[in-house]
Amino acid sequence: MQQTKLDRALQRRFVQRTQVFCNTLPYHIPHGVQVDETNEESGSRYLYRLTAPNDAALNELTAHLEVANITYTARIKDGGGLSAKLFNNPNKSFTMRVAWVIFTIVILSIMFSGLPLRIWNDLTADAEYTVEPPKKIKTKP
Repeated sequence: MQQTKLDRALQRRFVQRTQVFCNTLPYHIPHGVQVDETNEESGSRYLYRLTAPNDAALNELTAHLEVANITYTARIKDGGGLSAKLFNNPNKSFTMRVAWVIFTIVILSIMFSGLPLRIWNDLTADAEYTVEPPKKIKTKP
C-alpha cells in the first residue's frame, strides 16, 4: 500500500534519526545532540558520531561544522521499538490502518446501539397507520 505524506512525516519524526560523522568536534554543539565516539568495529574513518534529535538541531549542527570548516558526512538510521513497528512498514500505511479501525468502530457502534432497529420500527409503524380498510357505501333500494 502506498505511503501517504502523513506516514512519511510520522516516520521522519518518530523513527528516523540523523547521524553526523566527523573527525573534529565543533566549538558549539546544539542542545539535545548526542555525541559518541565511534569504534574500530564500525569500519568508519570518522572519530565522532553526533546524533541529532530533530531538524532544527541538525541544521544548527551542520551550520557550526561548515563555519569551522570541518569535514562531515550525514547518514539516516532507523530507530527501533514500538514506533518503528507502527510507522516503518513499507507495505502498510499507518494512516489507512487507523482510518479502517475508526470506520469499523463507528459501524459496530451504530449496529450495537439499536439505531437500525429503531429506524426500521419507525418506518414500518408509519406504514401500518396509513393503510385503512375501505368504507362501505350505503345505497338505497
